[in-house]
Amino acid sequence: MSAAGAGAGLDAAWVESLGWWFHPLTALLVALDAPVPPVPSELLVIGSGALAQVGTVGLFPSLLATWLGCWAGDAGLYALFRYRLTGLLDRASWGQRIHRGILKLLDKAGPAPGYASLFVLRFVSGGRTASMAAAGIAGIPWRPFLALSGSGSAVWSVYMVGLGWFTGGATGLPFWASALVGMALGTLAGLVIAGVIAVRRRSKEG
Repeated sequence: MSAAGAGAGLDAAWVESLGWWFHPLTALLVALDAPVPPVPSELLVIGSGALAQVGTVGLFPSLLATWLGCWAGDAGLYALFRYRLTGLLDRASWGQRIHRGILKLLDKAGPAPGYASLFVLRFVSGGRTASMAAAGIAGIPWRPFLALSGSGSAVWSVYMVGLGWFTGGATGLPFWASALVGMALGTLAGLVIAGVIAVRRRSKEG
């Protein structure tokens, strides 16, 4: 058996051992990634694309789980700040750390983002957290928020799962290795987007 075939076999065995929890776990981690950006949800999201490429999991369930998790996480973080419920976080030491982390990201993000940022900033490291919290603080109405968050989540899901699909097909590596390659490519793309946003912001300020 080739190395690629052995890797695919291990991937299949791992997912089968996890059972039907694979997609719900992915959705949960993606949702938690909104208030806690260090949560490694991208590993499972991009990995699900690599697994779908070899037929270990379904492509549509992978996209659906990622989209629903992303949209739910966006809405939860937005509501937390819109209705000033952050005091709930401050009741526990871990919640206080999460709250401080979100505030630091808000400070780095600069002025309150506009509607377009709800769509774009999710592709930048920490941008999703900052934009959703800022939207809640600014009191952006629910209807445009849900529309932009939902569409942005859908595009992000296709992008991230697609990274796994294409890196898995191109490299033939196990899903976790393909996910790491995809994460590296996604990080580079995020840096480019962050650079473009920074240049545009400086030009407006100038």
